[in-house]
Amino acid sequence: MGEVMEAVIWREPQRRRLVGLCAAVTGDRDAAEDLAQETLLEAWRNAHKLRDPAGADRWLAAIARNVCRRWARRRGRDVVLAPIEAEPAAEGATHLELELELERAELVDLLDRALALLPTETRDVLIDRYVHESSHGEIAARLGISEDAVSMRLSRGKLVLRRVLGSELRDEAAAHGLFDAEDDGWRDTRVWCTRCGQRKLVVRRAPPPGELSFRCPGCEPDPSVPDVEVALGNPSLARLVRDVSRPAAILSRVSAWSGRYFGPGKGARVACTRCGRTVALQSYFGDEGGRRGASRHVLFAECGACGEQLSSSIVGLGLALPEVRRFRREHPRTRLLPERYVEAGGVAAIVVTHQAVLGSARADVVFARDTLRVLEVHGATA
Repeated sequence: MGEVMEAVIWREPQRRRLVGLCAAVTGDRDAAEDLAQETLLEAWRNAHKLRDPAGADRWLAAIARNVCRRWARRRGRDVVLAPIEAEPAAEGATHLELELELERAELVDLLDRALALLPTETRDVLIDRYVHESSHGEIAARLGISEDAVSMRLSRGKLVLRRVLGSELRDEAAAHGLFDAEDDGWRDTRVWCTRCGQRKLVVRRAPPPGELSFRCPGCEPDPSVPDVEVALGNPSLARLVRDVSRPAAILSRVSAWSGRYFGPGKGARVACTRCGRTVALQSYFGDEGGRRGASRHVLFAECGACGEQLSSSIVGLGLALPEVRRFRREHPRTRLLPERYVEAGGVAAIVVTHQAVLGSARADVVFARDTLRVLEVHGATA
């Protein structure tokens, strides 16, 4: 098995394939060479785990994706540990790049699994054309068939691939925007609710220019009441999420934007996201009807000229903070504790606390009660 494995993984076409895969996952061609080499070395060390040499390509691809994900996470930690004087815009840009890298990795994984479900003949012709970028003539010469026959196989192959993605893998394919949803129903995501930490969010995609809506079925059983709603008819929000489809990436991007937009607090002047006119951030103490874990302290911007209105609760503002984002990367499942009213430095304040579901780690965000501006952020592990 060892000799067979060496023959499989050290072939030059295999190395080129891995370089291409790593480049697609990371978006960094220079890094891809090193990551492909790291993949081959890891495969060599774990050759005993490959039971079927026929599955070597898929096995190597899985190792490559894990290597690339570790690379992406290392980049993310480098950003977190950067000096505090670093430009905020640079940190934000890196986070967005990381989101796109992870999205590409998940899309590659989805397509790999879909291709693995196809007949060998169909899979091979699709890979030759769209992965190896072989021409119709090259494929025809290799298979000993006419170019018209190649075109027919490709057309049929794409139909079969679409059927696979639309059946066995439909929910994941829809989450990546590969399909329009057949209806406006809610679909599962892999994102944990930040209020209860017990259920995963569901997402609903209304036809353009509708909304992207998210809610937790446990915290809000009523499907007509979303926790988060992204109005795609708003040009600013539409541009913000147009190149991402993974629910976690959409929420992360919207959260980061919301933190920048509403972060200055009540009274700050901001630009209307639709017409660009200057409006003032306002606050209100809303009635959430007893929705578990929902904050009634809300900031909003309403434009008197075009009527556009956007809002964010202080819970959402807290989740957008770099310290809380870092905390949630370390503790993916968190729950929201009841808000507390305290005094901080002689100022009436509200404390919003996120606590890890597994353990006692917590992050506290302190807001001024009059402006809803962040006063301080701190975390502790009991």
